[in-house]
Amino acid sequence: MTNIPDRPSPPSDRKQMVADFALRTVVAIALGALALLLWWLHDIVLLVFAAILVAVILHAAAAGICRIVRLPRSIALILAGLVIVAVLAGGTMLFGREIGSQLGKLGDSLPAAWQRFAQWIGEDRVKSVMNTAMPDGSTLASMVQSALAVASSAVSGLILAILGGIYLAADPDSYRRGMLAMLPHSAQSPVGEASDATARALRNWLLGQLVSMAATFTAVLIGLSVIGVPSALALAIVAGLLEFIPLVGPFLGAIPACLLALTLGVESFAWTVGFFVVWQQIEGNAMAPLVMRYAVSIPPAVTLFALFIAGGLFGVVGILLGGPLTVAAWVMVKHLWVDTRKASA
Repeated sequence: MTNIPDRPSPPSDRKQMVADFALRTVVAIALGALALLLWWLHDIVLLVFAAILVAVILHAAAAGICRIVRLPRSIALILAGLVIVAVLAGGTMLFGREIGSQLGKLGDSLPAAWQRFAQWIGEDRVKSVMNTAMPDGSTLASMVQSALAVASSAVSGLILAILGGIYLAADPDSYRRGMLAMLPHSAQSPVGEASDATARALRNWLLGQLVSMAATFTAVLIGLSVIGVPSALALAIVAGLLEFIPLVGPFLGAIPACLLALTLGVESFAWTVGFFVVWQQIEGNAMAPLVMRYAVSIPPAVTLFALFIAGGLFGVVGILLGGPLTVAAWVMVKHLWVDTRKASA
């Protein structure tokens, strides 16, 4: 049998192949440049994302008000902001002095608690771990100064995020249309649907985290008060706030309480550790499934590795925003990649 040679591609096909290759190359270079630009501007990107979270919270509160009382969205949004400010101001006026006092006592007591823990474990082992964990030439005092600097930067960033969130919440449709207008016409519809789904997922996730934070605060306050651990209110606030960080936050929130309980004796320490273990079991097996029923469900391993990546790339702020960043990335990838591939298959 005689082999028939393949016919050469027509010139028009070759030109189309070259054009497609050139287009893919340009897109790849553009995506690489965009990734590099986002890396250089990651502080601003995280600040914008934090402002979006503030806007989502304001809209969720406004939607709740509209379900109770029929009001225009703009009025409900202003009322939601005033209610949030009033609650924060009222809580500060009622409990601010007590909270400040207990936080001060907690700060004074933790060094002694750490010393007691080091003696119990073995000072040589603790020093070895600390020398391994600390960078060369750093001391505990320098790490505390760095932590204070990060806290000060976080406070200023939080203020900017709140202001930005207010502006975004005031007229979100304009910003959404502006974002979509920068995309090709064919991509506007799927990206718009994905952004709407991401906003809903973030709203549900934030509401779920707020429920978990409130439940943890209440349970820790009652539990530590019954055990007799000092500064129970301050420890409950710390545990409730750290609950915002998925998976890692509950463990970090238990450390100060366990250290402080150790100063009272081994029995109090054991009761405190047992309380946090039991509460985490209750929260993980009873509360979390109920909360996640209305929020986006992400595998724990994905969340944990995402927190590690966010912390490695962006530091403390990345860990704090790692949860909502994971939710946003998960929903966007699902809508723009997974569902699209399924539909085209």
